[in-house]
Amino acid sequence: MKYNIIKRCLDFAAVVVAFFLPATALSEQVVVELRTYTCGTEAKRDTLMGLFDRALIPALNRQQIRAGVYASSAELNQGEQKYDTMLYTLLVHESFDSFLNAENKLLADQEYMQSSREVFEAPMDDPLYTECRSSLLYTFKTCPEVVKVAQSPDRIIQLRIYNSYTIERNAKKIEMFEGGGEIELFRNSGMPPIFFGHGLAGDQLANLTYMLSFDTMDQKKQAWKTFVDSAGWKKLKADPQYKDTANKITNVLMRPSKNSQF
Repeated sequence: MKYNIIKRCLDFAAVVVAFFLPATALSEQVVVELRTYTCGTEAKRDTLMGLFDRALIPALNRQQIRAGVYASSAELNQGEQKYDTMLYTLLVHESFDSFLNAENKLLADQEYMQSSREVFEAPMDDPLYTECRSSLLYTFKTCPEVVKVAQSPDRIIQLRIYNSYTIERNAKKIEMFEGGGEIELFRNSGMPPIFFGHGLAGDQLANLTYMLSFDTMDQKKQAWKTFVDSAGWKKLKADPQYKDTANKITNVLMRPSKNSQF
């Protein structure tokens, strides 16, 4: 029953998206699921990350789902200790059906179930993670792909979530990136995105979410300085139609796991 309700809701969402978007754009855009795991300790976070590398990523790849795995820390996030036990996964689905069927396919994947026994057999009072939150996103028309940008194994991943207090302001913020040219300003400043996505479901709506990647922290700092100092950004920022489009910005810095695909 629960599966059927979710499927009907997502089928309806797909129809709505198809109605408003050109067929060519719809065929290129993908569904992105961003999961946030809260682990009890850094050791548990690292154990879970290792299991995701060895078992989850290969199992998802067998479903043609690409995946990124990332760990955060207080060191990266200006001393905020809550990040020391945070683990993130990025799942890229080529269709809504992929998202709907992924969990059941994992349960039927005996290789995955065997390789992940440490997660499933952990006692209820001592699990590897205490909470998992999920956000469902749909990539932008003008930036439909999810791509690996920086290549260094020590690269920095930057996750940013822009919340708006109404869906109208969120639509305007998305327009600012697409029609207003903010994405192009990002690229010209040395910040090509991993992805840009419009929040469809999750606990921080309404929002747009994106990820950037840099080989080093110094590269990140210089790229952002170039962007903030650019004439294009100053002009766009001053445009009154884009006033008050984001009332909260979440900013998280992370490092990828060894086998992360983004």
